[in-house]
Amino acid sequence: MNIGIITYKKYEERVFLNEHFKTNDLFRVICDDPDYVTFQIVDESETLLLSTHFPETGENVAFLKIVQVKREVEILGKTYNAYYTPQLTYKTKVSWKVDGGICQSKKEAHDYARHINAKAKLLIEKCVQLNNSSHTKR
Repeated sequence: MNIGIITYKKYEERVFLNEHFKTNDLFRVICDDPDYVTFQIVDESETLLLSTHFPETGENVAFLKIVQVKREVEILGKTYNAYYTPQLTYKTKVSWKVDGGICQSKKEAHDYARHINAKAKLLIEKCVQLNNSSHTKR
């Protein structure tokens, strides 16, 4: 049976990879939890199959890459007009960063992130299906 290990700063959590495992919850932990460190998938004999930490990857270990869209706002200038409310108006430039690259539009950034995260989801589901198929062959 494959087991997912979520490592935090102070402890680690082991998760069974069965048909009840939700990858969206895992992605939320990876992207939003400040205490998150790594995620790994190991099999029954504790051999590593998948990892989010790149130096641990090798011949038989796949790298799991999950990306998140970040919005960056740059203030280019400001205008003061005493008769308007609010009195200060800002001219801004918005850029969308995904995986170290800059996208021109929000739609392009979310499409790229969705594509990369779909690949990661397929890798995880492949490990879950391998786990389920090994139980049905017995």
